[in-house]
Amino acid sequence: MVRLLIDTYRTAEHQPGRLRGELTSHRIKKYVALCLKPDKSTGPDRCPNELTKTMTDEEFQIVKMWVNEILTEDTSRQRATINGTISQFHKGEGTNKTSDQRPVVLLNSVYQLLNYVINERLKRIVEPVNILEPGQGGGRQGRCVCINLQKVHFIQQEARRQGKRVYWVDTDFKHSIPANTQKIENSNLHGFELHTVRLAPNDEESATITFNIGVAQGSIMSPQHFNIFINALLRMLTVTGQNEDISHGLQIGKDQKGDNQ
Repeated sequence: MVRLLIDTYRTAEHQPGRLRGELTSHRIKKYVALCLKPDKSTGPDRCPNELTKTMTDEEFQIVKMWVNEILTEDTSRQRATINGTISQFHKGEGTNKTSDQRPVVLLNSVYQLLNYVINERLKRIVEPVNILEPGQGGGRQGRCVCINLQKVHFIQQEARRQGKRVYWVDTDFKHSIPANTQKIENSNLHGFELHTVRLAPNDEESATITFNIGVAQGSIMSPQHFNIFINALLRMLTVTGQNEDISHGLQIGKDQKGDNQ
């Protein structure tokens, strides 16, 4: 990666957006109204999103103070608040093996609200300058994996028509979200990523686990963080293909007669 100068490709230096900074009352109310969905599982505080959406003015001022403290100061004093409960959900594989259980972290409503704020600010930094490779389709607004699947289908059809062979390599990432070790450089959110989790029922008898790498599965930030993490691999594949003149080798756009020649 160093030899290919990956770190100098598609960078976003000197961007005006920041992850830090206070939110106005209007912005917080907008996030509460649009982002907190009803009928969702609760976090350790057992407070549903509906309670946050119907809070009084006095309660709103408390939430505003807490959110802005996290966004502007060290979060070490807020460690108890940014705690999540690990809940096991069965994948429906038909067995009761441990591998059939999917751990999902249930977050407090106001902490999930904070995640939406950080995720939106991060998106405003990453997307306008095209940091992510064009092939990144998952978890991005206005894009979808279906576009890439259509491209693959078209290449397969062309290869069959031209009598050529195309190799397709699938990569399965096990525990991709929890094992995500990518650091968002210059985010200045020291302590924010060090939230804690406990197994249900999340009481004093449960062991406390500190997340110093990765993000919580179930967090709104997980897909975008993984996109940034895996983007280095896509960059390496793109640059290597360009340098070595590697492609699918199909003559797209020519008729059958021209291809045979």
